Amino acid sequence: MFEDIEILHLDAPITTMFALAIVNLGLLVWLKNGFPREWRLAGWALLDVRRIWQRSADEAPRTGGVIIAHLQGVIALATISYACLNNILQGFALGAIIVFVRLFTVQALSRFTKLRLLIKESTDIDRHLRTWMAASVSVIAIFLSLRTQWHSDVGCSLLLSTWIFWSSFRVWRVFQTSIKRLSRYSFAFVYLCGLEILPTGFIILLVINSFW
Repeated sequence: MFEDIEILHLDAPITTMFALAIVNLGLLVWLKNGFPREWRLAGWALLDVRRIWQRSADEAPRTGGVIIAHLQGVIALATISYACLNNILQGFALGAIIVFVRLFTVQALSRFTKLRLLIKESTDIDRHLRTWMAASVSVIAIFLSLRTQWHSDVGCSLLLSTWIFWSSFRVWRVFQTSIKRLSRYSFAFVYLCGLEILPTGFIILLVINSFW
């Protein structure tokens, strides 16, 4: 009489989160081997941002590498959303909206000559660090998907902390670039708050209020 009842094991792997992490790590391998220029720029954004400022025109990334980097960020947010809310759609929606707004901002503000180079470099840094954020989230997600007790206890907090760390590091890199291009701390603070922190915070609150 119990033949049709599915048996659920408390220690069963979380297949959806595992699959998302594997896909993102696969994209990381593709980025490293298929788009070495984008991979090199990602390394500079992490370890030596001055090389981003000094790069030549022939070091510009290819379109395919840019798309992969954006996709990695979207999947990483979907992974966090699934781990914390058991829902992938909020993460995909938030990631897609952030990418869309950032691309729109670049197009709109690039008309100002004084900000053009700064906006381009800030956007590149954001994209490159998103690659490392996605890699970190994916490695943690694989561990949590295989150790479900850890996922239940600290999984959401650990993934959110990882996202906060990389977001904070990105803000620091953008601030360094702002000082370099605007030459004054006051202008750098205004740029960072007005064009980076506040819009991103508004988008996050908008999506949270819409879906949650």
